[in-house]
Amino acid sequence: MDNEVKNILTNLKKQAIDSFKDESDIKRFLDNIINFNNYSFNNQCLIWLQNPNAKYVASFRTFSKMGYKVKKDETGMKILIPSFLRFAKINKDDGTFEIKPLFMLNEEELKKYKDKEDNSVSFYKEKVTNFGVGTVFDASQTDMPLEVIEEELNPVLEDPSADGVADTFIKAIYKDGFKVKYEDLNDGSKGYCDMKNNTIVIKKGLSNLMRLKVIVHEYAHGLAHQHLKNNNKEYQEHRNQYETEAESIAYVVSKYLGLDTRDYSQMYLYSWSKEKDFQEIEDSFNTIVNYSKKIINNYNKMYEENLGLWADEYKALKV
Repeated sequence: MDNEVKNILTNLKKQAIDSFKDESDIKRFLDNIINFNNYSFNNQCLIWLQNPNAKYVASFRTFSKMGYKVKKDETGMKILIPSFLRFAKINKDDGTFEIKPLFMLNEEELKKYKDKEDNSVSFYKEKVTNFGVGTVFDASQTDMPLEVIEEELNPVLEDPSADGVADTFIKAIYKDGFKVKYEDLNDGSKGYCDMKNNTIVIKKGLSNLMRLKVIVHEYAHGLAHQHLKNNNKEYQEHRNQYETEAESIAYVVSKYLGLDTRDYSQMYLYSWSKEKDFQEIEDSFNTIVNYSKKIINNYNKMYEENLGLWADEYKALKV
Protein backbone atom coordinates (compact mmCIF):
# COMPACT_ATOMS: atom_id res chain seq x y z
CA MET A 1 0.00 0.00 0.00
CA ASP A 2 1.57 3.33 -1.00
CA ASN A 3 2.12 6.17 1.49
CA GLU A 4 -0.67 8.33 0.05
CA VAL A 5 -3.31 5.64 0.68
CA LYS A 6 -1.86 4.96 4.15
CA ASN A 7 -2.08 8.65 5.04
CA ILE A 8 -5.68 8.87 3.80
CA LEU A 9 -6.67 5.82 5.85
CA THR A 10 -4.90 7.13 8.96
CA ASN A 11 -6.76 10.43 8.71
CA LEU A 12 -10.08 8.66 8.17
CA LYS A 13 -9.53 6.43 11.19
CA LYS A 14 -8.63 9.48 13.28
CA GLN A 15 -11.87 11.11 12.19
CA ALA A 16 -13.85 7.99 13.06
CA ILE A 17 -12.33 7.67 16.54
CA ASP A 18 -12.59 11.42 17.21
CA SER A 19 -16.30 11.22 16.37
CA PHE A 20 -16.97 9.05 19.46
CA LYS A 21 -18.78 11.54 21.66
CA ASP A 22 -20.10 9.24 24.37
CA GLU A 23 -20.56 5.62 25.43
CA SER A 24 -23.42 5.00 22.99
CA ASP A 25 -21.12 5.79 20.03
CA ILE A 26 -18.60 3.20 21.25
CA LYS A 27 -21.43 0.68 21.63
CA ARG A 28 -22.74 1.31 18.12
CA PHE A 29 -19.23 0.96 16.65
CA LEU A 30 -18.70 -2.36 18.46
CA ASP A 31 -22.14 -3.51 17.28
CA ASN A 32 -21.03 -2.74 13.74
CA ILE A 33 -18.17 -5.23 14.12
CA ILE A 34 -20.88 -7.89 14.35
CA ASN A 35 -22.98 -6.50 11.52
CA PHE A 36 -19.99 -6.02 9.22
CA ASN A 37 -18.03 -9.09 10.25
CA ASN A 38 -16.58 -9.56 6.75
CA TYR A 39 -15.22 -6.01 6.49
CA SER A 40 -11.77 -4.82 7.56
CA PHE A 41 -11.21 -2.29 10.33
CA ASN A 42 -10.44 0.33 7.68
CA ASN A 43 -13.77 -0.25 5.92
CA GLN A 44 -15.67 -0.36 9.20
CA CYS A 45 -14.29 3.12 9.95
CA LEU A 46 -15.34 4.30 6.48
CA ILE A 47 -18.86 2.92 6.96
CA TRP A 48 -19.10 4.52 10.41
CA LEU A 49 -18.12 7.94 9.08
CA GLN A 50 -20.66 7.80 6.26
CA ASN A 51 -23.52 6.20 8.20
CA PRO A 52 -23.08 5.47 11.94
CA ASN A 53 -26.60 3.99 12.03
CA ALA A 54 -26.01 1.41 9.29
CA LYS A 55 -27.38 -2.03 10.19
CA TYR A 56 -26.61 -4.34 7.29
CA VAL A 57 -24.31 -3.38 4.43
CA ALA A 58 -23.90 -5.08 1.07
CA SER A 59 -23.30 -4.27 -2.58
CA PHE A 60 -26.06 -3.55 -5.09
CA ARG A 61 -25.36 -6.93 -6.67
CA THR A 62 -25.63 -8.80 -3.35
CA PHE A 63 -28.98 -7.22 -2.51
CA SER A 64 -30.20 -8.09 -6.01
CA LYS A 65 -29.19 -11.73 -5.58
CA MET A 66 -31.11 -11.77 -2.29
CA GLY A 67 -34.19 -10.51 -4.12
CA TYR A 68 -34.20 -6.92 -2.83
CA LYS A 69 -33.92 -3.60 -4.66
CA VAL A 70 -32.03 -0.45 -3.75
CA LYS A 71 -34.44 2.48 -3.52
CA LYS A 72 -34.34 5.13 -6.22
CA ASP A 73 -31.89 8.06 -5.74
CA GLU A 74 -30.10 6.42 -2.80
CA THR A 75 -26.39 7.30 -2.45
CA GLY A 76 -24.12 4.42 -1.52
CA MET A 77 -21.21 4.37 0.90
CA LYS A 78 -17.67 4.16 -0.46
CA ILE A 79 -15.34 1.43 0.76
CA LEU A 80 -11.92 0.16 -0.28
CA ILE A 81 -11.76 -2.97 -2.45
CA PRO A 82 -8.34 -4.66 -2.36
CA SER A 83 -6.83 -6.27 -5.45
CA PHE A 84 -4.81 -9.40 -4.76
CA LEU A 85 -1.97 -11.05 -6.63
CA ARG A 86 -1.52 -14.77 -6.04
CA PHE A 87 1.89 -16.42 -6.03
CA ALA A 88 2.76 -20.07 -6.62
CA LYS A 89 5.71 -22.06 -5.27
CA ILE A 90 7.48 -24.28 -7.83
CA ASN A 91 9.63 -27.03 -6.31
CA LYS A 92 12.67 -28.01 -8.37
CA ASP A 93 14.49 -31.35 -8.59
CA ASP A 94 17.64 -29.97 -6.89
CA GLY A 95 15.69 -29.10 -3.72
CA THR A 96 15.38 -25.38 -4.46
CA PHE A 97 12.17 -23.58 -5.37
CA GLU A 98 10.97 -20.63 -7.43
CA ILE A 99 8.18 -18.17 -6.64
CA LYS A 100 6.02 -16.99 -9.55
CA PRO A 101 2.84 -14.91 -9.88
CA LEU A 102 -0.02 -17.24 -10.80
CA PHE A 103 -0.67 -15.49 -14.12
CA MET A 104 2.93 -16.20 -15.22
CA LEU A 105 2.67 -20.00 -14.88
CA ASN A 106 3.04 -21.87 -18.15
CA GLU A 107 0.46 -24.45 -19.23
CA GLU A 108 2.25 -27.41 -17.61
CA GLU A 109 2.85 -25.55 -14.33
CA LEU A 110 -0.77 -24.43 -14.20
CA LYS A 111 -1.94 -28.01 -14.70
CA LYS A 112 0.21 -29.16 -11.78
CA TYR A 113 -1.04 -26.25 -9.66
CA LYS A 114 -4.65 -27.34 -10.19
CA ASP A 115 -3.85 -30.98 -9.43
CA LYS A 116 -4.49 -31.50 -5.70
CA GLU A 117 -2.39 -34.67 -5.73
CA ASP A 118 0.65 -32.91 -7.19
CA ASN A 119 2.62 -30.76 -4.71
CA SER A 120 5.36 -29.75 -7.12
CA VAL A 121 3.49 -26.50 -7.86
CA SER A 122 1.41 -25.13 -5.00
CA PHE A 123 -0.13 -21.96 -3.61
CA TYR A 124 2.48 -19.78 -1.88
CA LYS A 125 0.81 -16.57 -0.73
CA GLU A 126 -1.52 -13.75 -1.68
CA LYS A 127 -0.42 -10.13 -1.67
CA VAL A 128 -2.47 -6.93 -1.82
CA THR A 129 -1.28 -4.97 -4.85
CA ASN A 130 -3.60 -1.96 -4.79
CA PHE A 131 -7.00 -0.68 -3.74
CA GLY A 132 -10.02 0.40 -5.72
CA VAL A 133 -13.18 2.11 -4.53
CA GLY A 134 -16.42 0.16 -4.25
CA THR A 135 -19.97 1.15 -3.31
CA VAL A 136 -22.19 -0.50 -0.72
CA PHE A 137 -25.68 0.27 0.57
CA ASP A 138 -27.33 -0.16 3.94
CA ALA A 139 -30.45 -2.32 4.14
CA SER A 140 -32.44 0.79 5.12
CA GLN A 141 -31.76 2.06 1.59
CA THR A 142 -33.47 -1.00 0.11
CA ASP A 143 -36.88 -2.66 0.25
CA MET A 144 -35.50 -5.35 2.56
CA PRO A 145 -37.82 -5.59 5.63
CA LEU A 146 -35.99 -4.32 8.71
CA GLU A 147 -37.47 -7.08 10.88
CA VAL A 148 -35.61 -9.60 8.72
CA ILE A 149 -32.34 -7.84 9.52
CA GLU A 150 -33.05 -7.71 13.25
CA GLU A 151 -33.91 -11.38 13.32
CA GLU A 152 -30.72 -12.33 11.49
CA LEU A 153 -28.34 -9.95 13.29
CA ASN A 154 -29.74 -10.15 16.81
CA PRO A 155 -30.82 -13.71 17.53
CA VAL A 156 -31.96 -14.36 21.09
CA LEU A 157 -30.06 -17.05 22.94
CA GLU A 158 -32.30 -18.53 25.60
CA ASP A 159 -30.70 -19.48 28.91
CA PRO A 160 -31.02 -23.27 28.38
CA SER A 161 -29.03 -22.94 25.13
CA ALA A 162 -26.00 -21.49 26.91
CA ASP A 163 -24.56 -24.87 27.90
CA GLY A 164 -24.52 -26.11 24.31
CA VAL A 165 -22.94 -22.89 23.04
CA ALA A 166 -20.31 -23.03 25.80
CA ASP A 167 -19.47 -26.62 24.85
CA THR A 168 -19.01 -25.57 21.22
CA PHE A 169 -16.72 -22.74 22.34
CA ILE A 170 -14.67 -25.08 24.50
CA LYS A 171 -14.13 -27.37 21.50
CA ALA A 172 -12.96 -24.36 19.46
CA ILE A 173 -10.65 -23.36 22.31
CA TYR A 174 -9.10 -26.84 22.44
CA LYS A 175 -8.59 -26.73 18.68
CA ASP A 176 -6.60 -23.50 19.18
CA GLY A 177 -4.27 -25.29 21.59
CA PHE A 178 -5.81 -24.23 24.90
CA LYS A 179 -7.31 -26.34 27.69
CA VAL A 180 -10.24 -25.42 29.94
CA LYS A 181 -10.54 -26.41 33.58
CA TYR A 182 -12.72 -25.45 36.55
CA GLU A 183 -11.38 -24.49 39.97
CA ASP A 184 -12.57 -23.02 43.27
CA LEU A 185 -11.40 -19.40 42.96
CA ASN A 186 -11.53 -17.44 46.22
CA ASP A 187 -9.85 -14.22 45.10
CA GLY A 188 -13.02 -12.62 43.72
CA SER A 189 -12.22 -13.44 40.09
CA LYS A 190 -14.49 -15.50 37.86
CA GLY A 191 -11.65 -16.83 35.73
CA TYR A 192 -8.24 -16.19 34.23
CA CYS A 193 -6.05 -17.23 31.31
CA ASP A 194 -2.89 -19.10 32.30
CA MET A 195 -0.71 -18.17 29.32
CA LYS A 196 2.28 -20.28 30.33
CA ASN A 197 0.24 -23.47 30.39
CA ASN A 198 -2.25 -22.49 27.64
CA THR A 199 -5.11 -23.04 30.08
CA ILE A 200 -8.33 -21.09 30.63
CA VAL A 201 -9.43 -21.44 34.24
CA ILE A 202 -13.10 -20.89 35.13
CA LYS A 203 -14.57 -20.55 38.60
CA LYS A 204 -16.75 -23.45 39.66
CA GLY A 205 -20.43 -22.85 40.33
CA LEU A 206 -21.11 -20.00 37.88
CA SER A 207 -24.49 -19.82 36.13
CA ASN A 208 -24.39 -21.15 32.58
CA LEU A 209 -24.64 -17.67 31.02
CA MET A 210 -21.92 -16.22 33.27
CA ARG A 211 -19.73 -19.26 32.57
CA LEU A 212 -20.11 -18.65 28.84
CA LYS A 213 -19.25 -14.95 29.13
CA VAL A 214 -16.15 -15.68 31.22
CA ILE A 215 -15.04 -18.36 28.73
CA VAL A 216 -15.31 -15.83 25.88
CA HIS A 217 -13.45 -13.11 27.85
CA GLU A 218 -10.54 -15.42 28.73
CA TYR A 219 -10.48 -16.90 25.22
CA ALA A 220 -10.04 -13.33 23.97
CA HIS A 221 -7.02 -12.93 26.24
CA GLY A 222 -5.60 -16.24 25.07
CA LEU A 223 -5.75 -15.32 21.38
CA ALA A 224 -5.16 -11.57 21.41
CA HIS A 225 -2.49 -11.36 24.10
CA GLN A 226 -0.10 -14.21 23.30
CA HIS A 227 2.79 -11.77 23.52
CA LEU A 228 2.20 -11.59 27.29
CA LYS A 229 2.99 -15.29 27.71
CA ASN A 230 6.33 -14.67 29.41
CA ASN A 231 5.89 -11.02 30.27
CA ASN A 232 3.62 -10.49 33.26
CA LYS A 233 5.27 -7.11 33.88
CA GLU A 234 3.92 -5.83 30.54
CA TYR A 235 0.41 -6.97 31.51
CA GLN A 236 0.59 -5.27 34.92
CA GLU A 237 1.85 -2.00 33.41
CA HIS A 238 -0.89 -1.91 30.75
CA ARG A 239 -3.57 -3.92 32.51
CA ASN A 240 -6.34 -1.43 31.67
CA GLN A 241 -5.59 -1.70 27.95
CA TYR A 242 -5.59 -5.50 27.86
CA GLU A 243 -8.70 -5.87 30.02
CA THR A 244 -10.47 -3.24 27.92
CA GLU A 245 -9.61 -5.15 24.73
CA ALA A 246 -10.73 -8.52 26.16
CA GLU A 247 -13.97 -7.08 27.55
CA SER A 248 -14.77 -5.36 24.25
CA ILE A 249 -14.12 -8.57 22.31
CA ALA A 250 -16.33 -10.46 24.78
CA TYR A 251 -19.08 -7.86 24.30
CA VAL A 252 -18.98 -8.22 20.50
CA VAL A 253 -19.03 -12.02 20.62
CA SER A 254 -21.76 -12.09 23.29
CA LYS A 255 -23.87 -9.70 21.26
CA TYR A 256 -23.36 -11.88 18.20
CA LEU A 257 -24.56 -14.91 20.16
CA GLY A 258 -27.64 -13.09 21.41
CA LEU A 259 -26.55 -13.00 25.05
CA ASP A 260 -27.76 -10.32 27.44
CA THR A 261 -25.04 -7.63 27.16
CA ARG A 262 -26.42 -5.12 29.66
CA ASP A 263 -23.67 -5.89 32.17
CA TYR A 264 -20.94 -4.84 29.71
CA SER A 265 -19.92 -1.20 30.09
CA GLN A 266 -18.49 0.59 27.09
CA MET A 267 -17.91 3.67 29.28
CA TYR A 268 -14.69 1.91 30.37
CA LEU A 269 -13.52 1.72 26.75
CA TYR A 270 -14.68 5.27 26.07
CA SER A 271 -12.87 6.69 29.13
CA TRP A 272 -9.71 4.72 28.39
CA SER A 273 -9.64 5.82 24.74
CA LYS A 274 -9.86 9.51 25.65
CA GLU A 275 -6.64 9.27 27.67
CA LYS A 276 -4.53 7.67 24.92
CA ASP A 277 -2.88 8.84 21.74
CA PHE A 278 -4.20 7.82 18.34
CA GLN A 279 -1.68 5.04 17.69
CA GLU A 280 -2.53 3.25 20.94
CA ILE A 281 -6.25 3.57 20.26
CA GLU A 282 -5.90 2.38 16.67
CA ASP A 283 -3.85 -0.65 17.77
CA SER A 284 -6.48 -1.59 20.35
CA PHE A 285 -9.39 -1.16 17.95
CA ASN A 286 -7.55 -3.29 15.40
CA THR A 287 -7.11 -5.95 18.08
CA ILE A 288 -10.79 -5.78 19.04
CA VAL A 289 -12.00 -6.00 15.43
CA ASN A 290 -9.61 -8.75 14.30
CA TYR A 291 -9.99 -11.06 17.30
CA SER A 292 -13.76 -10.59 17.57
CA LYS A 293 -13.98 -11.77 13.97
CA LYS A 294 -11.55 -14.62 14.62
CA ILE A 295 -13.47 -15.91 17.65
CA ILE A 296 -16.83 -15.63 15.85
CA ASN A 297 -15.41 -17.47 12.83
CA ASN A 298 -13.83 -20.16 15.04
CA TYR A 299 -17.15 -20.66 16.80
CA ASN A 300 -19.07 -20.86 13.51
CA LYS A 301 -16.63 -23.41 12.06
CA MET A 302 -16.90 -25.58 15.17
CA TYR A 303 -20.69 -25.22 15.16
CA GLU A 304 -20.80 -26.40 11.54
CA GLU A 305 -18.54 -29.34 12.35
CA ASN A 306 -20.79 -30.38 15.24
CA LEU A 307 -24.24 -29.38 14.01
CA GLY A 308 -23.79 -28.61 10.35
CA LEU A 309 -25.29 -31.83 9.01
CA TRP A 310 -28.49 -31.48 10.97
CA ALA A 311 -28.59 -27.79 11.90
CA ASP A 312 -31.63 -27.07 9.70
CA GLU A 313 -33.56 -29.99 11.19
CA TYR A 314 -32.60 -28.84 14.69
CA LYS A 315 -33.84 -25.31 13.96
CA ALA A 316 -37.10 -26.68 12.52
CA LEU A 317 -37.76 -28.55 15.77
CA LYS A 318 -37.44 -25.29 17.72
CA VAL A 319 -40.05 -23.41 15.66
